[in-house]
Amino acid sequence: QDMPADLGFQKSSDGGRSWQAVSLEGQVDFHRLRAVGSVVLGLSAHDGRLMRSRDSGVTWKDLGTPPLYDIAVDPRNPDRVLATTEQGPVLSTDGGARFAPIDGAPLLALLSWAGPTVYAAAPSGDLYTSGDGGASWTRTGSVGGQPSAIAANREHVIVLAGATIVESTDAGTTFTPRITGLGEH
Repeated sequence: QDMPADLGFQKSSDGGRSWQAVSLEGQVDFHRLRAVGSVVLGLSAHDGRLMRSRDSGVTWKDLGTPPLYDIAVDPRNPDRVLATTEQGPVLSTDGGARFAPIDGAPLLALLSWAGPTVYAAAPSGDLYTSGDGGASWTRTGSVGGQPSAIAANREHVIVLAGATIVESTDAGTTFTPRITGLGEH
């Protein structure tokens, strides 16, 4: 593509076949993006800046550089943001401006907030769920390897673990390999 290395925020209206720049082109390359309605949170790949937009990515507020790895936004209240750090998960109730540690929570790496349930993959490959916005966690199963991506929709959970995409249709209790032998990603 004839585009800058820092893609900024883009949108597609044709299922991803083509893309249109919305904002920050040439300025930011997002490592993680999460959206609920018109609220979008993104982590910059270069400097770890957390940025928030309340107008579908047209304008952005820089929230600083908290040491976050992944983020998830409450689909019922976009001011509630869970994030992972090297010390454990943290919670914000003000849209990502400030975070507080979640006492007693396991060390988690990746998050996906699906309805009332938060799914989280630990670096070990264990999968956890929380039905109370991250206040408490239950180990439900294991993905069988170190995870690098997670997505959930209701009780359907997909995880990239090592070179395999695994799928659960029972809220993370059991996983079945779906695509194996993936190269470096």
